[in-house]
Amino acid sequence: MSITLTHSGLPDGCSRFELLAAFEAVAKVHYRLSRTAIALVRHYVLKTSDEDYLRGRICAVWGQVCRTARALNLSPRSINSAERELEEAGFLVRSMGTNGARSGDRRDGRITWAAGINLAPLIQRHREMLDKMDALRLRNHTFDRCRAEIRQINRAIRKSESAEAQALAADILPHGRTARIADLTRLEAIKAALSAVLAELAECSGASNTSDRSEENFAPDIPTKQFSKTCSAATASRRSHDQVTPRLASALATDEYRSVLDMYGGVNWPAIVETSFQMAQQMGIDRRTWQAACERLGRERAALCVIIIQRNAALDPADRYHVRKPNGCLAAMGEKGLRGQVNFSGLMGAILDRTKPDFSSKGRLQ
Repeated sequence: MSITLTHSGLPDGCSRFELLAAFEAVAKVHYRLSRTAIALVRHYVLKTSDEDYLRGRICAVWGQVCRTARALNLSPRSINSAERELEEAGFLVRSMGTNGARSGDRRDGRITWAAGINLAPLIQRHREMLDKMDALRLRNHTFDRCRAEIRQINRAIRKSESAEAQALAADILPHGRTARIADLTRLEAIKAALSAVLAELAECSGASNTSDRSEENFAPDIPTKQFSKTCSAATASRRSHDQVTPRLASALATDEYRSVLDMYGGVNWPAIVETSFQMAQQMGIDRRTWQAACERLGRERAALCVIIIQRNAALDPADRYHVRKPNGCLAAMGEKGLRGQVNFSGLMGAILDRTKPDFSSKGRLQ
């Protein structure tokens, strides 16, 4: 059966090569098409002529599958599979002649009928592909901007000469590289965590040496050693990997957690403890388990455990870090706390990695 399917044409000034460029830009990312399918569309478009893309024309090719396979150095089966893939995706229409062969007729540069591959669906989706190109360009711009901001924050932390801040930044983003991170949510979480470290560093460096300093500037129970009074390399000792500030804890929390935290007075340890207690009750953690964790870990560390548990409980059930029993998880963390085996550095890395993280034996994010 021959196909005389016509199309509405490309916009004025748009060539078939621009149509092909738009298709190739989004075919893999948005439509998940195979390389063979993309190469096949390129082959077919190059086999057509510019007149085939005018309004009311037929845009088709009818070369035999075996010849197409030889031209692309593929097998006929691969060509048939790619054509079927493209047809199911809505980019072409296939037809055959009465004897099962492909054929067509072109008169005075215009196709009158064709039994083969009709590219009208591809032409009709030109506007759609341009929109997806714009979305992809915006997405890439967002990624580039986020990566640039992370590099800038990391640079500022390195220039601070604070060994503690640099150690914490290394725990959040080992090696300082973001090129292989393809998850925007994870990049934004890393940026938020690093921003919290930089903000805490700025507050600490500007703080005076007074006894009434706000507890918001440092964690009362979590660190083994406090930030130095000037945060300089000469007077500061290396921060424990377990040291987490209220600002960083808030950055690692979920949106739901932060909304409740605002009701309790904002980013400070007393408010974080109260918020974690409320979140623990919502997750089914009983009061006895919460109190035991507070006794074994300290109130602030127990609150941080709840933040981590809540984040991991929201993961996909198939994820290796998904928390199925929050009550048992907090109880186990309390037991490990007695033996000094709770690695908050590794747990923070697990929060930042949303795409099935892989940890080394030291618990650091790879």
